[in-house]
Amino acid sequence: MKRFRGCLMVGFIFACGLLVGGFLGAAIGWTGFFNKVARGGPGAVAGIVLDRAAHDLKLRPEQRIRVKAIITETGDELRAATAENAPKIGEVFGRNADRIRAELTPEQRRKFDTFAAQARRRWLAANEARRTATPAPAPDRTEERETTKEAK
Repeated sequence: MKRFRGCLMVGFIFACGLLVGGFLGAAIGWTGFFNKVARGGPGAVAGIVLDRAAHDLKLRPEQRIRVKAIITETGDELRAATAENAPKIGEVFGRNADRIRAELTPEQRRKFDTFAAQARRRWLAANEARRTATPAPAPDRTEERETTKEAK
């Protein structure tokens, strides 16, 4: 009976380790994906979409080139649409900030105003950067994958 209980305890500890390891692995994978998207911007998203399409659909090289062009054009259209709606988005944020301020105490309002001003500056700077910057093209990682395959 002691031996059975010992084996059961070892199995339980092993299962807990698998569970924790799985959660940590998933969290690290998600964080890596999030960092690529958040820090890489639209070019990184386009690259991820292109890589996923190429892998899942097993695109031939000439298809990959045409799909990359389509993804790039889509990004240009989305940037134009976002720029057209930016003033309206600013109005919505401003109107709702006023509604929130009405619910706050004077001390909370001061903190909120500081926070809102910083957020607005960041939003305007990001908007300006999107408007004036040349979009990063979707990276073509074909050579990277071929090099990795050769190294294996």
